[in-house]
Amino acid sequence: MTTRDFVSARLREAWDTLRRLPNKDVPALRAAWPQAVQDVADAYGYTPATMRLARPSPQAIDRMLETFTWFRHLDGQPHLTRAVWLTPAAGMGIRRAAGALGIHRDTLRARRDEALDRMAEGVGRGRVDPE
Repeated sequence: MTTRDFVSARLREAWDTLRRLPNKDVPALRAAWPQAVQDVADAYGYTPATMRLARPSPQAIDRMLETFTWFRHLDGQPHLTRAVWLTPAAGMGIRRAAGALGIHRDTLRARRDEALDRMAEGVGRGRVDPE
């Protein structure tokens, strides 16, 4: 039986995997020349180093793509999709997510729980075994 916690954990993993994928720029929009130094601090390396995230494994990408198919159980319910994507997946707090959506915290909690229940029920009918 698929539970709300399983769906929530897989959504969080899918969000993390998506954010670790390399961001490919559109080649037509980039110039062939190297980017010019705009600031003195950049020229001498005084800016903080940026840390790259580790690339996701192929198995994590497969699980992410599978998890994205679960959103079909929320077809026609964009308010549920937004609620479940912002709170369990993105890890945004209830108060902050409710403010971003312009709704009350209790409304967001109810939508999140309904979306997780629908997804868990749909995944359970599809016989996806929790790992």
